[in-house]
Amino acid sequence: MIRPVALLAVLALAGQDAVDRDRAVAELHRRAENVAPGSPAAREVAAGLARLGRRCLSEGQPGCAVELLGEALALDDRNGLVLAELTLALVRSEDFEAAHFYLKRAEAGAAGAPPEIYGVLGDVYDGLHRLDDAIDAWTEFARLGGQDPERLERLARVREERALARGQRSQSTDHFGIFADVAVSEATVSEAAVALEGTYGGQASLLGARLDSTQIVVLHAGRHYFSLVSAPAWASGLFDGKIRVTLAPNGAEPAGLDAVLAHELAHVLVRVASRGTAPAWLHEGVAQWCEGRRLPARSVSGALGDSPAGSLEALERRFRRKLDAAVARATYAEALSIVEYLLMARGDGALRCVLANLADGQPLPEALRQEAGLSPEELYAGWRRWVGV
Repeated sequence: MIRPVALLAVLALAGQDAVDRDRAVAELHRRAENVAPGSPAAREVAAGLARLGRRCLSEGQPGCAVELLGEALALDDRNGLVLAELTLALVRSEDFEAAHFYLKRAEAGAAGAPPEIYGVLGDVYDGLHRLDDAIDAWTEFARLGGQDPERLERLARVREERALARGQRSQSTDHFGIFADVAVSEATVSEAAVALEGTYGGQASLLGARLDSTQIVVLHAGRHYFSLVSAPAWASGLFDGKIRVTLAPNGAEPAGLDAVLAHELAHVLVRVASRGTAPAWLHEGVAQWCEGRRLPARSVSGALGDSPAGSLEALERRFRRKLDAAVARATYAEALSIVEYLLMARGDGALRCVLANLADGQPLPEALRQEAGLSPEELYAGWRRWVGV
């Protein structure tokens, strides 16, 4: 029988007029009450419920999806697709205990789920730093014939990370979930939590973006993980969907931990504000600004080394290459200085609006011209005049 919450969810779905909705609900209700679970008729009703549940999931209504997919599974408990989608809906509802139970049921042999469902489920679990569950989901993805090389590479990498992360401690705050290797002290974890929450509000205001879910932060003792992903030796932090910071192998807190966390948090919020479309030079310039770095105009020439990149496009290309420490310092200095010039010349509001325009799908030249009154060429030329290079 369809429970009241599921009935309300069905009624709330857009695109059906009131009469059609009532008829659909009455029909689903009638048929669900008069079929034997597992029978061909039950499987047919389950397919209808699953379609509605799938629609709920795609529209960002996980509670509705859980109700409808749960009803479908009760009628057709060997349906691997329904089982996998119910697991995903439970994860998105943050009912991790139930999701883990159904993931294990899927591994036990339910049939019919395409590998892509388990690939997505692994992505979600990895984003939550639930490494064991991510491995289980991606292993099922591979077992069912999933061929996405990026996911298979991530499966291998997360298996190695899990071996490094055994015994990690964790702490939750209003906006962050912090995981730390056992060598990292509880005091350092707490200080990281305070630093992140302390800088979050100011950055969110500056960039016009707020976190819509808990941001995962991982404090690594030593560079094992950074070596695993081939991070450059000069990097003390990185953002790969999670904020990651490397500490000393004994977990000792570096003097600049607050700055590194602020830098990586800025990457998160720039990505949110621009919906992942901001160029690397803007990412890195804003991240350095948010960590507190400043480069006076008179000092820029010395910081750039041989010469500036020559254009924003050329600067962007530099960020796509593997950089040694000296070139990286000059490239990052140029990005910081350009962002400083933009803020000085046009103000915080222009930066927020440029990011918002990028999020709306505008290309960078249009976003800059509309909000800062500058083309990329004009921005770069104005910056060169300002710093005298």
